[in-house]
Amino acid sequence: SAPCAMGLAVLAQPIVFLLYGNSTGLAANLLILGSFSILLNGMSNISNGVLQGIGKANIPMIHAAIALVCDVVVVVILMFVTNWGIYNVVIAMIVYALIMCILNQRAMWKELKYHNPWKEAYLLPMAAAVPMGIVAFVVYHGVYAVMKSNFIALIPAIALGGCVYFLAYVVIAKPKEEDFAGIPGGRTLVKVARKLPFGR
Repeated sequence: SAPCAMGLAVLAQPIVFLLYGNSTGLAANLLILGSFSILLNGMSNISNGVLQGIGKANIPMIHAAIALVCDVVVVVILMFVTNWGIYNVVIAMIVYALIMCILNQRAMWKELKYHNPWKEAYLLPMAAAVPMGIVAFVVYHGVYAVMKSNFIALIPAIALGGCVYFLAYVVIAKPKEEDFAGIPGGRTLVKVARKLPFGR
């Protein structure tokens, strides 16, 4: 979710243009702002699954109801005190996901005494996503300046961005083989990482 959030943020305008052909900067700005909720939604979805898996399916439902009430309250307040328009909805969506994460995390601690490894799970992947975002942004605009094609410029930007994220993550996080093995295509990634001079 970290590279996904970063990729959507730095390539928001090209992605919106690819999907809709013609749009204002509003849609891209909404996508940039909404990209922050990707990490939060990923965290809440995983914690929802954990709580349901230990037979506490009612807890995420209660938390979702609480978060929904807060979501509505935030939207109403922002409507009266700001002139941000549709941005209020995206902000409220982020608040909803954040509240779900906090409440679910408290529940997992109460039920399982589980402490979330914030550094390994979130900080290091986001740190690896920074150089990925820079490369994707530079490659897209560089190729677009030459080819004048949004689609053609997006292909190398996404591909090279993915490669840079993989390399940066190996260097920064130094993941174990089992960390890769648990994801689709992970065994192939392990083989590639072994061949890197800094991935041993």
